Amino acid sequence: MRTIRRSSSLIDRLPDPVREFLSRRTAELVGLGLLALMVAIAFALATWAVDDPSLNNATGGTVNNWLGRPGAMVADLTMQLIGLGVIAMLFPPLIWALRLIRFHVFDRGALKLGLWVVGVVATAAVASALPATPRWPLPTGMGGVIGDGLLFGTRNVVGIAGSALAGLVAFLYAGIAILSVTAAAGFGFVTDEDPLPESEDEDESWAETEERRDDEPGFAVILIGWLAHGAMALKAAILRRLPRPPEPAVSAAASSPQPASRVRREPQFNEQAGRAAPPVFNPEPLPGPATTGRAVAAAKPAYDDDDEEIETLRDLNAPRVTARPIAPKPGKRLAREAQPSLLDRDVFELPPLTYLAEPKKLPANAISTDALEQNATLLEGVLEDFGVRGEITQVRPGPVVTLYELEPAPGTKSSRVISLADDIARSMSAISARVAVVQGK
Repeated sequence: MRTIRRSSSLIDRLPDPVREFLSRRTAELVGLGLLALMVAIAFALATWAVDDPSLNNATGGTVNNWLGRPGAMVADLTMQLIGLGVIAMLFPPLIWALRLIRFHVFDRGALKLGLWVVGVVATAAVASALPATPRWPLPTGMGGVIGDGLLFGTRNVVGIAGSALAGLVAFLYAGIAILSVTAAAGFGFVTDEDPLPESEDEDESWAETEERRDDEPGFAVILIGWLAHGAMALKAAILRRLPRPPEPAVSAAASSPQPASRVRREPQFNEQAGRAAPPVFNPEPLPGPATTGRAVAAAKPAYDDDDEEIETLRDLNAPRVTARPIAPKPGKRLAREAQPSLLDRDVFELPPLTYLAEPKKLPANAISTDALEQNATLLEGVLEDFGVRGEITQVRPGPVVTLYELEPAPGTKSSRVISLADDIARSMSAISARVAVVQGK
């Protein structure tokens, strides 16, 4: 006795192109129906009023909902249960409808439906965590009955462990809502999109076909591309409508030397090609105040490495102490300006110099030249005690600090002398001493 296991139906007997055509048209019809249903629910929720007659409000008043009494009942029941969770309730089905219309595919249906329910409930809990505004007409929170029960129930359970964990419940539900809603919408899944056109090679393997399908961009990528293109087009349209700023005028000196006409000039053989010479600047010395006895050091000539070293001979009997400059005597101009004229009162005159206070006289040099010479000799002896040989070549007294220029013996490192600053001050009975290299010497 034979048992027939093969079941046949009218659809199985149809040719493959016909079955493919029917399956695609069915998917499109289901997608259009789902899209129309979601749009109708969205209109019902957008025109929801708490005073409309519904299952919770038995009144005989007029219905303000655009979809009439059925729309008022559906909107009131939905808002009472999940509140602002309706946003998560509408988003994934809209994506499913678009996928059915465009790609004729709804894969992983059970998983997406489960994630959709979890996302709607978690979104309602997040909405309940938000503070209710004075315009919120319902006695429950903004997440409805389900959102309030889920949020406060979880807080009561977690609150046993501590108040800090109870405060993180809303953030936990926010993460669950985002992941569940996006996963239910199909973002992050590898889906079988619109099948590729039939290839000429009928023996193409299933693995090659799947690889070709994976290379095509998904719906999310195409949607992002549409949004980006629309944003760029809107930006370009706005920029075209805005008035353009006036272009700055270009001076004749900064303009290009090329003529505006397109007539080409043939070069001549007797002309010398050359570039415009750069402008030559002849700097002139600025007028400065007359020198008042200050010594201006002349710039030392630069010597090459090949030049021979020339030893400068110094007279040992020459004085090492530099004398203070003598202030110039007052001239006739100061005496003339000291007697202002009493005539021509109408003509403005600058105030005389007599209004200025006389400069304070500097204290006389308390240290004589002989004392400075003795200090220089004593300093040479102190340095020699520390193993530094050299000669004090010049002494420059000042009002506070006296400068001693030391010319060390060949082979003496400057760091060795600099490190002896404290020892020199102690040996010379001075408050402080500073040792540094004189630049250029």
